[in-house]
Amino acid sequence: MTKELRPKLRYGLEALPVQHSGEKMFVLRDRIGFSSESLVFSPAAIHILANMNGRNSLRDLQADFMKKSGQSIQTQDLQELVNTLDEHLFLDSDRFRRVAEKEISDFVGNPVRDMQHAGSSYPEDAEKLREKLRSFFSPQNGGPGYPAASGGRSGKVAGLVAPHIDLNAGGGCFAHAYKAAAQSLVPDTWIVLGTGHEPMENCFALTVKDFQTPLGTVKCDKKICEELLRRTPFDLLANQYNHRREHTIEFQAVFLSFLQPGARIVPLLCSFGEEEWSARGKMVDDFARLLAEIVFENNSHSAGLIASVDFAHVGPRYGDRFRPQPKAIEENLWQDTSLLKLLEQCRAQDFLDIINRDQNSRNICGVAPLYTMAKAFEGRAEGKTLSQSHAVVDDQGSFVTFASMAFYAETVGN
Repeated sequence: MTKELRPKLRYGLEALPVQHSGEKMFVLRDRIGFSSESLVFSPAAIHILANMNGRNSLRDLQADFMKKSGQSIQTQDLQELVNTLDEHLFLDSDRFRRVAEKEISDFVGNPVRDMQHAGSSYPEDAEKLREKLRSFFSPQNGGPGYPAASGGRSGKVAGLVAPHIDLNAGGGCFAHAYKAAAQSLVPDTWIVLGTGHEPMENCFALTVKDFQTPLGTVKCDKKICEELLRRTPFDLLANQYNHRREHTIEFQAVFLSFLQPGARIVPLLCSFGEEEWSARGKMVDDFARLLAEIVFENNSHSAGLIASVDFAHVGPRYGDRFRPQPKAIEENLWQDTSLLKLLEQCRAQDFLDIINRDQNSRNICGVAPLYTMAKAFEGRAEGKTLSQSHAVVDDQGSFVTFASMAFYAETVGN
């Protein structure tokens, strides 16, 4: 007897609202990157997909759709929908598992993390990229002016906060962080705390790979990676495949290849929320203290931290049921300022308490890297906010806020 089909959407998918031919539709896409294609569905179809949980048969899906919408759907049409999803690797199926196993094996075995967002978020051509990056420093584009070719160094930078929003949207804010580094004494190696947009079983995920950019390869500091692997009591490599499509470290590598081409990186994704913090807070703090030892106490290393983060995400694109009013941007930037003041003083717990107080209702995207940096820098460095900005990301007024900061090993004035 043939086993009854009970389709199940796999983990790592997201449905984003869009306007298509004047109608509200949804784009279903793969956040992780096993599938590079997207599919467009009507709201009615999205309702059917939401019930593909591995427990409902095709008949169950038909019955539920009829009950909720008053419309019918033919078994053949439903079967074709399932086949399309499976062909695009959107189902938790044997086909997907075979592809995923090979993809993960290929990634782990490659010593270089290949570019993923060149040609979309930034130019793939080296000269065009240099021109684009240089333009971000122009005050007309919200930048701070290009770093002087020579001159005095203003203190020792131990850390930076830079956005991870698309470079075309946040380039000027990136430039503020990297100008501060260019005009200071900087470490030879940056431990890049990238925001992990997918959950990870151990809150942190390392990959020991060089990062490819159009301007050359940014080398990985394998010595520091080996020290982290040796001194960390959990598996730092367990979720290293999350690095494959994640943009948060790639964007920092692009800027480093432009302004500090000899720098090395330690690519480290961070991902934890209130629930994970409650269960593993001591583990996170111990790891932050290990990073502090590498940055401040280990004479064999010259290392600093970069937190690749964005702040508020507000509007329908991010799950809100309202279209933001213009004043919402100003209000969120003001709330960001309160958080930035705590971060400047490296008050990690106070920062996290504010986020958790309202269950991160503003969708701050970067809590884990920011907390980890602030915890590592407690009593050792002081931050200075350099720039705040925002970007509207769709025609429904959804927006993202972001900021840049520099942390100095010695106290600096405002």
